[in-house]
Amino acid sequence: MAISKAQKAAYNDDIKLLQSDSNELEKKIRELVSKKKSKPNIEPYYNLEIVTYLAKTIDLYIQMSDLSVTMLGIKNSKSLDAAKSNFSKILQYMKETVGDEVDRESLKDNEDYLARVNRLNPRNILDLAYSLNDTFNKLRDRMGEDSKWKWLFVEFQSKIATIIRNLINFSDLLKYRDPREEFFRDRREHLGLAKESLDEAAKQYRTKYELSSKSREDLKKSIEILEALRKVHIIMGESGDADKLRTTIDAARQTLEASDKKKESDEISKKKAGVK
Repeated sequence: MAISKAQKAAYNDDIKLLQSDSNELEKKIRELVSKKKSKPNIEPYYNLEIVTYLAKTIDLYIQMSDLSVTMLGIKNSKSLDAAKSNFSKILQYMKETVGDEVDRESLKDNEDYLARVNRLNPRNILDLAYSLNDTFNKLRDRMGEDSKWKWLFVEFQSKIATIIRNLINFSDLLKYRDPREEFFRDRREHLGLAKESLDEAAKQYRTKYELSSKSREDLKKSIEILEALRKVHIIMGESGDADKLRTTIDAARQTLEASDKKKESDEISKKKAGVK
């Protein structure tokens, strides 16, 4: 159905406040980016503040699209693309702050990064992890299953899951196991969120491999994430869960090896056919 001029005018009028708010936030972000360059000793704190403002802009851009759906019956692709762009920036700032490598050799490495933001307590860190996860899920939901960015969000899921894990101080998690300890429940809740996020990220890459790409790199990514999750189980002394995951990983590796062998066999067959 065609959108009338009156509908378009009404929509433009209704989003003015949202646009004004987003412009103010974007201005604030630019100011913080400029400030952090002159204060490298507290750069990680500036990064986290910038991330907070970026998340707020994403919420506003999503509201703009929601309003478009309600008033015009279509998504606002421009605002959703802006939200996606700012989410990519969030990932970059979090990478600078705690890293985003999934195959971190030792989870004790987390402590070196977290020492740079030690003014934050475990509850603050958990709130940040939830905020990142909620922002990601909301944006992915609004983009929809038919989005051209559908498979890009598999990569986003992996990065968010890794960042959530990298926000955990595993030494403290193991040290403060008494339920009477302050922040005991926050640390355990954070651990649960990290496990769920890693598990979901591995499933998403496996789904991408099976339904779309058939790329060994996607299956390999899934295996790497499962290995990262297994390492968490091991460090927490959860041998049963670690063993179950090992079975899943072995099966995925067999699938990868079978795929490689088939590809090699197909290439040999093509060469032979070419010789004839």
